[in-house]
Amino acid sequence: MGLTLTDAKRRILALLDEEPRHGYALANVLGRQGPTVYEHLQELEEAGYIEGKQEGRRKIYSLTERGKLTLQAERAGE
Repeated sequence: MGLTLTDAKRRILALLDEEPRHGYALANVLGRQGPTVYEHLQELEEAGYIEGKQEGRRKIYSLTERGKLTLQAERAGE
């Protein structure tokens, strides 16, 4: 069973399509509490939609090719 893309997860993908970001920055933009955003990030990373790279004390997330293609397909279906 694949990952269900909720509105929040779609929004995270869209934000990461603009530029790589760390979890705290995403939480600020989304106006959501950190743990929820980090849970979404973990699920998206495990499903292969995003990847996180440690940079100093922060983990910076960016879209993978799968994430880009999924976001394009989502946008095409709107």
